[in-house]
Amino acid sequence: MQLRSSHAELERRVRERTQELVNASNGLRELSARLLQAQDEERRRIARELHDGAGQLLAALGMEAATLARESDRLTSRAAASLSNIESLVMQMNKDIRTMSHLLHPPLLDEIGLQSALTEYVKGFAERSGIRVSLDLPDAIERLDRDYELSLFRIVQECLTNIHRHSGSKTASIRIIRDDGAIVLEVRDEGNGMPAERLSEIQSTGSGVGIRGMRERVLQFSGRMSIESDGSGTRIQVVIPTTKTVSRERTDSDEPVQTAV
Repeated sequence: MQLRSSHAELERRVRERTQELVNASNGLRELSARLLQAQDEERRRIARELHDGAGQLLAALGMEAATLARESDRLTSRAAASLSNIESLVMQMNKDIRTMSHLLHPPLLDEIGLQSALTEYVKGFAERSGIRVSLDLPDAIERLDRDYELSLFRIVQECLTNIHRHSGSKTASIRIIRDDGAIVLEVRDEGNGMPAERLSEIQSTGSGVGIRGMRERVLQFSGRMSIESDGSGTRIQVVIPTTKTVSRERTDSDEPVQTAV
C-alpha cells in the first residue's frame, strides 16, 4: 500500500513538473514572438525615418547642388570639379540610404504584397551579391495577413544572406507554392553545403541567431522547417499552415511565374 501511494505521489509530481516545463516553454515562445514583432516594428520605424528624414535632407541638398551647377560657368575649374564631386556623393548617399531603408522594411510589402516585395528584393540582392537567383512564384499570390507575409519575406532574406556569406554558391533558387491549407517555401543553393556534425547541431539546437530567428517565425504559425545539406548544396523548406483561401482569379491550371536575375 505504501509503495502504491509513493508511486502515485511520484506520478503526480512528474505531471506537475511536466506542466511547469510546458508552461515555461510556451511563455518563452510567446516572449520570443513578441521580441520578433518588436524588432520588425523597429525596423519599419527606422526605415521610415531614413526615408522621411535623411532621404529628404539629401534630396534638398541635391537640389541646392543642382542650383549651383547651373552657375558653374561662373565658378573656377577647381570649384566646378568639387561641385561635381558633391553631386556624385549626394547621389550615392541617396542610393545607399534608399537601399538600407528597403532592406530594413520594403515598402512594397505593405503597399502591394509579398510577390512584388520579393521580386524587387531578389533583383537588388542579385545585383549586390553577383549571385544568380531564380524566383518561382504562383501567378498571383493572394494577400495574406501582414505577419504571414513579413515572416516569409524575412525567412527568404535570411536564407539569401546565409547563401552569400557561407555557401560559396553562384546560384540560388526560391520557390513558393500554395499547398492544401499551407504555404510552402523552398530555398536552395549549389554551394559547399554543411559538414554532417554542423548540420546535426543546427537541426537539434537551431544554432545560430539567423536559424533560430527563422525557426521562431515558423513556430509562431505552428509551422515546420527542415534543412538538408550535403556537398552539392543546401535546401531549406518551410511549411506554414494558413486557413486563407486561394484567390478566385487563380485556378489550378495557372502556371507559376519564373524569373531569373
